[in-house]
Amino acid sequence: MKKDGLVYPQPRPALWLVGFYVLSRLCFFAAGVRFDLAPIDTSWQILDPVLLRENLLESLFYMPGQPPLYNLVLGAVLKISDDPLVLATLFRCFYGALAIASVLLLYSLIRKLTGSLWLAFGVALVFMLTPALVLYEAIPYYTLMILALLGVIAWLFHLCMERFTFGRAFAMFLAMAALIYTRSMFQWQWFVVLAIFCALVLPGYRKAVLGAAIVPLAIVFALYGKNLMVTGHFATSDWMGMSLSKLTTLAIDKDERQRMADSGLISEMSLMDFPFNTPEEYAEFFDAVEPTGITVLDQKRKSTGHVNYNHLAYADVSEQALEDAIAAVRVRPDIYLQSMGTAWLMFLRPASDYPFLHENRQAIDPYSRAFSLLLAGQPEYPEKPGFDLEMGQIGVMVAIGYTLSVLYGLFLLIKFAIRREVSATDATLIFLWLNIMYVSVIGNAFEVDENQRFRFSVNPFIAATLSVMAWRLLNWSRRGELDMRPRPMRERAPSDR
Repeated sequence: MKKDGLVYPQPRPALWLVGFYVLSRLCFFAAGVRFDLAPIDTSWQILDPVLLRENLLESLFYMPGQPPLYNLVLGAVLKISDDPLVLATLFRCFYGALAIASVLLLYSLIRKLTGSLWLAFGVALVFMLTPALVLYEAIPYYTLMILALLGVIAWLFHLCMERFTFGRAFAMFLAMAALIYTRSMFQWQWFVVLAIFCALVLPGYRKAVLGAAIVPLAIVFALYGKNLMVTGHFATSDWMGMSLSKLTTLAIDKDERQRMADSGLISEMSLMDFPFNTPEEYAEFFDAVEPTGITVLDQKRKSTGHVNYNHLAYADVSEQALEDAIAAVRVRPDIYLQSMGTAWLMFLRPASDYPFLHENRQAIDPYSRAFSLLLAGQPEYPEKPGFDLEMGQIGVMVAIGYTLSVLYGLFLLIKFAIRREVSATDATLIFLWLNIMYVSVIGNAFEVDENQRFRFSVNPFIAATLSVMAWRLLNWSRRGELDMRPRPMRERAPSDR
């Protein structure tokens, strides 16, 4: 369908995708997949359910451990009912909407980038049926929110490249701000780099692009300012030091850590074997913090009995952990490099290999095995995935697909830097590449254990890049075949005789 000279996706394939989604989820439900409400009580990232129901706004404003949007969504749902069946149904509908939105955004993006309806439909259908999407939409994590927001951002960017309007650019930057308010991995530097790239590839609209970015960026910095006021840290989360210590300080042999602590290079706290310890383990930090009168900052444990990592003392714990991590990197940079190597390997395992998905994964075990072998190319299927990694659990096809998409995006970026001009399609592919690289590099530099979950959020970008590569290669081969066909002999014109 054409409108204003632009090609838009036909509505019928989208309806077919919705139909297939509903049918497939009914099948998975029949197989035993159920929405898992347990993380509401146990997850570190989720506030005390009592606070989410009874003191939502104050708790969201003061919580320092995570950006607030994710918990705002959870709190809004929890306020509706406390019946587990009702909650499971509401959350299932919400996460199902995020999942099908992500599928449709992927379909639309590939359709626009390649012009092929059937390629877009096929790739979107395969993504819809991957075990990872089935499993992550059955648990109340922010994973699906990130997936959908990234899809919206990429889709809006391509719309801006097709036909720029201030409204489209503003909506894109607002979605970027929403992502920063959802996941602490995404920081203001990510926002600024993408805004600069938008201005570079839209030279006729640079003032409008930057104008559209101002208000969303101000909203982002408001979050940083709030946390600076609460914890003294200019960040969207005060957990970075504890996360980084897993790759640095705590990866060093304990005897060597003891020697480093005895010499004053690192603190005594670094002798612990786990960074996210209980308040009792960090007694000296907790004793030093005066009560604030704000429940989310003062309670050591949630009403569920699990640790409240939003307690103000954890900001000091994380700051000390960060100092120790930096010192450890200076002394043993090889340990940090080894840890990052492990993180990168985990990044390339199937996204469904995640411990907290195990129960639902068991319900579709034969299906998950088949996908892991045929699509991900995983030689060794873990019966019960953990945070330890075996080399045979790496997805060979995942690694190949990721590498090809990264190399192709880099090639397009270099070509753009040399020629200083770029098509809408290539600009979008570079935009996808920037996001893939950001998630890859930042995620694997500061965290180890759940890296495959990071890659899952950019799987649609990798799939879209590979789709364009395949489509262009197919067209190139077709042109080559046409060029090599024997050409009919031209009859000589009368003047040639």
